[in-house]
Amino acid sequence: MRDEILISLLDRELNQLSRHKVFILTHSGGDPDSICSAYFLRKLLKEIYNVGNVWIDVPGSPTAHVKALIEYFGIGLTQNVEDVDAYIVVDAGSPEQLDEYFEVISRGDKYVIVIDHHSDTVNRYSPNVKVYSSERYQSVTEVIYDLAEYLGYRLELRDAEAILIGLYYDTVRFSIADLDTSSKICRLISKGVILNSILAKLEQTVDTSERIARLKGASRMKIYRFRDWLVVITNVGKFQSSVARSLINLGAHLAIAIGEVDKSRVAASMRASQDFIEQTKINLGIDLAGRIGVKFGGYGGGHASAAHLECNASIEELAEYLVDELKNRLGINPEVLEA
Repeated sequence: MRDEILISLLDRELNQLSRHKVFILTHSGGDPDSICSAYFLRKLLKEIYNVGNVWIDVPGSPTAHVKALIEYFGIGLTQNVEDVDAYIVVDAGSPEQLDEYFEVISRGDKYVIVIDHHSDTVNRYSPNVKVYSSERYQSVTEVIYDLAEYLGYRLELRDAEAILIGLYYDTVRFSIADLDTSSKICRLISKGVILNSILAKLEQTVDTSERIARLKGASRMKIYRFRDWLVVITNVGKFQSSVARSLINLGAHLAIAIGEVDKSRVAASMRASQDFIEQTKINLGIDLAGRIGVKFGGYGGGHASAAHLECNASIEELAEYLVDELKNRLGINPEVLEA
């Protein structure tokens, strides 16, 4: 168990929910980690904590991966439940990521619990919100798994599948899984999970519009060479996270994809290679997305190697500021290369 103190405090908090009506929310659009943790947490609330009613919703519009998981696990989404005693927010580093639920979570008259693993989450929510978050965890699903082990909960096969899927996607298909996560993966597989069979059902074919966005992102990118580090910045109208990931696969150490939300607001997704994060000590969620998002009148956050921000700026303004920030942090004047 990574953090027994955090888990024991979370257990004590959830014990207060007996016979309550609880609404679980993921971040906007959801992802495999958030939906799998919500699915398993609902089971624990009902079977261990004696919670009366538990609903789940995905703010905004569920992504393709989330839709496939909702169908596979038989999760029924419920929208805008009014008669709720408590909200539990999973995997959302800031309240702005809750879209239509932002106001109800932020106004301070509801019992709200946040379970997360992102950088600086505790500072993003109002003081009345109970935040249980630790960057020591690689996913929220892993937090809920540790809670289940702390409770002595006996996993069913479908539980193990959900946990393993959450771990799989938030460790970038196990590529950054550490020793603790790897040990948990082995224990879950020993329960009979056939991972390749599940993934074959859930992996979504990349549609044409997303492929076009990736190609446009590559064709529009500017390449900045900070000695041994290759940083690329591009602009695309949508699929920014997919574009940033694809540019890392092309060879960038740090990729930033920026797109307009409206005439005065932009969104950016950032991805970095593991060696860039380890050697530069730059945390994308804290040092770039979080700080720059607030500076430009917005918000941002995420992990050390993957982050997102939205702010009031133009694409050009944000790109220029990001280059200057990297120049200061790395202490290197970049060479601009031809794409």
